[in-house]
Amino acid sequence: MEELRKQLLHEVVRVYGPLQGQNIGAIIIPAFIGDFKNVLEKADTSDEIYEEYMTEDKKIHVVLEGRRKLGSKGVKLEITGCIVNDERIPLYKEHCYV
Repeated sequence: MEELRKQLLHEVVRVYGPLQGQNIGAIIIPAFIGDFKNVLEKADTSDEIYEEYMTEDKKIHVVLEGRRKLGSKGVKLEITGCIVNDERIPLYKEHCYV
C-alpha cells in the first residue's frame, strides 16, 4: 500500500510541482484511497471494480481498480491497478491490500 501512495504522490508532484504537490497529495491521496476502500467494502461481488477520482481543477484524474478477495482469514480488499492521467502506474508488489 505504501508503494501505491508513493507513486501517486510522485504523479501529483509531477503535475503541481514540489511544494504545492506535497500539500495537495497529503490531502487527496488518503481521501481517494479511503473512499475506494469504502467502495470495495460495500461491493457485493468479487469481480473487478473501477472507481474514478478527479481533483477540483481536473489536473489529476485517477482510476483505481480492485476487488474483494476471500482469504483464509476472511475478505481482503485488494487494489489491483491504478491509472493516473491515462497512464497505468505499475504496482510493484504482487498484492496491494487496503
